[in-house]
Parts: sequence; structure tokens; C-alpha cells
Amino acid sequence: MGTASLCRWNVLTDLGAKAACCSLLFAAALASHADVILTDGQDFGVDVSLTDGSLAMDLMGSLWIVPRDGGQARQLTDGLTPVKSPRWSPDGSSIIYQVSTGTGAEIWQMDVATSDVKRISDPDFHSQNASWHPQGERIVFSSARNDSGLDIWESDLPTGLSWRVTSDEGDESEPAWSRNGRHLAFIRETDGRFALVLRRLGEADQELVVSSTRLSSPSWRPDGSLITYLRHGDGDSSLEMVILSDPPLIRQFAVGEDFISAPVSWRDRTQMFYTADGAIKSRGFEDRRSRRVRFRAIVRNAEAPAPMTIPDRELLVNNPPKSRLVIRGDRLFDGIWSGYREGIDVLIEDGVIMAVDVRQDWEDATILDLGNVTVMPGLIDSWSGPPGDLDAGPAILAYGVTTIVSDLGDRVIDQAEWDGERMPGPRILPATTVSAQSIVGKNPAYYLVNLLPAGASIDENKVAVQSWRESGVPIVVNNWATGRQVGADILLGIAATSTRSPFRLENRSVLAGSVIPPVMISGIADAGTPGIAGLVESRQSDQLGQTARPIRRIAEIPRLEAVASLIVAGSLPNGLPPGQALHAELRALRAAGLNGERTLQAAGKNAARMLGLDNQIGTITPGAMADLVLVAGDPLNNVDDALRIVAVVRNGRFFSLVSLLERAANPVSVE
Repeated sequence: MGTASLCRWNVLTDLGAKAACCSLLFAAALASHADVILTDGQDFGVDVSLTDGSLAMDLMGSLWIVPRDGGQARQLTDGLTPVKSPRWSPDGSSIIYQVSTGTGAEIWQMDVATSDVKRISDPDFHSQNASWHPQGERIVFSSARNDSGLDIWESDLPTGLSWRVTSDEGDESEPAWSRNGRHLAFIRETDGRFALVLRRLGEADQELVVSSTRLSSPSWRPDGSLITYLRHGDGDSSLEMVILSDPPLIRQFAVGEDFISAPVSWRDRTQMFYTADGAIKSRGFEDRRSRRVRFRAIVRNAEAPAPMTIPDRELLVNNPPKSRLVIRGDRLFDGIWSGYREGIDVLIEDGVIMAVDVRQDWEDATILDLGNVTVMPGLIDSWSGPPGDLDAGPAILAYGVTTIVSDLGDRVIDQAEWDGERMPGPRILPATTVSAQSIVGKNPAYYLVNLLPAGASIDENKVAVQSWRESGVPIVVNNWATGRQVGADILLGIAATSTRSPFRLENRSVLAGSVIPPVMISGIADAGTPGIAGLVESRQSDQLGQTARPIRRIAEIPRLEAVASLIVAGSLPNGLPPGQALHAELRALRAAGLNGERTLQAAGKNAARMLGLDNQIGTITPGAMADLVLVAGDPLNNVDDALRIVAVVRNGRFFSLVSLLERAANPVSVE
């Protein structure tokens, strides 16, 4: 098998030592374009049909059916939209599964005989972990609808009616009915405390297992005598069971295997199927060892895209102040060098940084000595929701966000006004969202293009991607599966709807050592992100009335420190207002393992280079735009301090936090 095609994107040449020499084009490119045969996988689950014993699996983001004894797998979906968690209907006629949308997840149903598909969850809400009621006309799932947490919901498929089953604090997820349809098991998580909960018909909830580490994947033995589940530790997991005696008994069932976070699927009371160690495994209840179910899946190999270079773009300084201004603080994080620099002045003239030098007396300059503050680059939101209106400018600046990339749609924002004194706002760089069928030409004025692949074939999507790439505009896709198929450049919201890291999705037998890691626009913040409560209670959020929390979309915090140099901060998937949304992403990236420097660079130099704006925004260096944030605290050691804003410099003008909040509250009266 050939090795990966290597190519170079000149604007990202120092985003990490070894990753720098590779392109960020993450379309799983192999030198050979021939189809390949997969015999194992790293991140997939299976479900066994009760009618004929065949297995549904979600390998490489596609839906497949494997014969009961193994053999040639049949692919049911094309992989443009990643499929997860397939579940056979009791009569074996259809399969429900979860689809990632980039901002959440939906539940879909496929008729196996006809391959017809339909959405069965409300598209306005995130929904996950669907499973069938044994009667076959209802499903139960978890969804974030009425508040910030996940609750269990049930839907009647013939009528489309849904009703709420749980309404407790925290998250309730991964519901599973007993085979007789009388009892429900699910996982409850509250403030880091996990519980396997049993709800018997007509009885109060009973916590069967309580743990400080994550529990997942409950599954009923068909006779109702016990429930299996996974317990996740530091780097490993074990398959356990709770015997429903009085009192319940907890027993370890299997250890020493790399279990995928998916429920055991029971064929009958003695035989189960699950995925671990990259394989489908079958195991008898009394057996000490499992048996591997071998399969062969023919996968269309993704073609290597032509090397792409993002053209350097030039920002113009519009309506700058006619003065020389020096910003002085105790600490400077310039976004380039590691750590802080002390005793450094930043000289600004005509909206541009003219010098970054040791403290001195500057001729004909106004020196603003802010004392014990940290001076850092203005923050960049690489994929933001659109601002509400012209009055939203000061509110976004109050969070230190000086540049946003956004699809404005029909909104009209007066950028000249936001570049000025009266009603300042961030710099807006245009983006757009398109489908392959709607593309009629190229528009290099856009900085990013978000491609929606639905309604077009893989080849049609490839043509669309190539059209944009030829004009130097990078393509953003909502999930890894689409990007791999069509040769896109950037992945959006990598962990938004997956409990399993996308960096494990590459199949070992085909892609190990051959996949170029993706550049990702983060999009990983949700209601479970540490520090979200403090964000919505911050001074800015309180005075701006932005107290709603994002919905819950991720079962656990992803670990991203291994690919920190390839991450840029973008907030669109979390659904919060621009400005506030980016700080949610900074908290999420810190929780995902990035240190303070990498976290700030994700909203700084990494973002600038992805946009072709290296050394113009995102860093404090001579020649860059004069966009600065002054904070009280140590943001490299505590990312929350990035919100302790004292003042913002935008387009060379100094605005205190108080003045920005006053402008946001009284836009008409401010002159």
C-alpha cells in the first residue's frame, strides 16, 4: 500500500514541528486511488438483528450490514454524512442511526429493503443515543430541548409525537428498554458523578452503580436478569454487569480489551456481540474468551487533492485615528514567542502597530500605562455566528473579539461604522455556506466556504470543492467523513456529536501512518464545558443579558493536546452569541488538554494563518493591525482571565470595557 501524498500549505509552515511539513488538507489522502478492503476498524459499533442475526455496523462513517457469521459487508450509505450507533428494529425491517450535522446530531431511519431514509427527530434540537422500544413503533433517545442538559425523550413513529421521560438535573443519556418493554435503564451524569439508573415500571429511580469515572453503554440481557455497561478509567475501560438481585450485585465481566463506547448487543440470553481491539467480537455469557467475527468491507479510497496554497491577503486600515498611542502593561503576550515579555511598549500609529519595543519615552505619543495588566492580541473567531445588528458591535468587542469570520446571509453591517469611534465592532471577514448543486462560480472574496454535501453525489461534491480550492478559498465541512470523501481542507466541530475522538476514526489496516491530520475549527463547547457557568455569570454576559447556556452535545470532553498546533478556535456550533461564544471555545480547548499558550494561539496566529492573514492579525508585531486586548490576570495559566477585560484596542482606538458596555446598552445616545 502506498504512503500518504505529502503537500504543503505555506501559511501554516510553523504550526507544529512535524505537522508543519504536511498539508492541512485532511482528506485521508493515499497515494493509491484503488479501492481497499477493510478487515478491522478503530471506532465503530455493531448491533445484531433479532430476526436473522445479521450485524449492522458504523464503519468509517458509513452504515454496513455484515452476515451473521461474518464475510462480505454490504454498504448502505455513501459516507458523506457520518453514521453512528445503528440499531435494528425488532422486526429487522429498518435501522435507526445517528447523523452528525456539525452543530449537533439527528436521528434517522432507513428501510433496509428499499434504502429509503427519513429524519425522525426534530431538526431544531440535538438528539442522540436512540434505541427501539420492543414493540417496534416507538424509540427512546436523549435530547437537549427544554434546558441546558440532556433528558430522555420518547417518540411514537407513526404519529411523530414526542414526550419527555426524565427532567432531572444534569444529563440523562443512553437509554435502553428491557426486552419486555417495562423497564428503562440509562446513564445519569451530574457534576462529574455518574450513575447507572434503573427505572422500573411504576417505581422510583434506582441508582444501581455510582462512579466518579464515566459510565456508558447500558444494555439489557434479554431475560432481564442483568444489565451490562462500560466503566471508563484513565486510558482503559472494562465491561461490567449489575445483576438485578436484591441487593444488586456488581461483577466485572471482561477486562484487557480496548472497548469501543457502544452497548453490547444481545442475540439471545447467551450470545452477545460488541466491538473491541478493532474487531467485531462474539461471546457467550459463560465463555471466558470471545470469538472474532471476521468481515470484509470494500471502501472507496479517497483521492489525494492537488496541493493548495492559501493566497496571502491584505487587510486595509479604514478610518484610523490620527494619533500616536503607546499601550503599556506589566506583561505582553505577543502570540508569537512562548510566555510573557515584560517591560515592553506597543506603539500604534494610523491604526497599525509600528513598534514593539522596550519601555522608553516616545516622541509625540500618548502613553497609556495600564499597570498590572496583560496585553495580548485581539481574539479571532474563525467561524462565528452572524452578529444580530449594527448595535451588536460593542457587545462583541466587550469580549475582546476583534475579528470574526461569518456568513452574514441577508444581514447588512456597516463595517466603516464598526471601524470608527461611535459604534465600534469587530472586523468581519465574509464566509458563505453552499451546497454542491448551488455553486455557480467562484468568489475569492470569501475567506471560508462551508460545504453542505446533502443532495449531491460524491463526485459532484468533489467538483464543487475543486472549484473553490482553485480560487484559493478553503473548504470547511461539518464532519470528518465528508472531508475524507471530497478532499476538503478544514473540519468544523470535530467532537460536537461524538463521544469518540475523530482521531481514532482512521482504520488501522488502511490509514495508519497515511492520514494527514485535519486542521479543525473547534466548535466543541457545550453545556458540559468546565467554566461555562462562570462565563454566563461574567460581567459582560450579565450586563448584555446573555445568560443562556449552550445545549449539551458531547458526552465527554475530547482530548486534543496531541493535535494542538492544528486547531483554530471557532464558535458557530455552540450556538452562543458572537463574542461570548468564543470564550466558551477557549474554555473547552483548555479542558481538552491544550495549554494556555496553545489555547490563545488557536484564536490568534493559527487562525490568522488559516485565513491568509499571517502577521496582520492574531499577533502583536510591527505591521500588524492595532487590535489588542488588555486583561487583568494571567491568561496563560488561567484561560478564564482572558475575560477579565480592562480595555480593547480596535483599529488603533482605545475603548475601556465600561465604555463598550455603555455603547452596547445605549447605542443611540452614544456620540
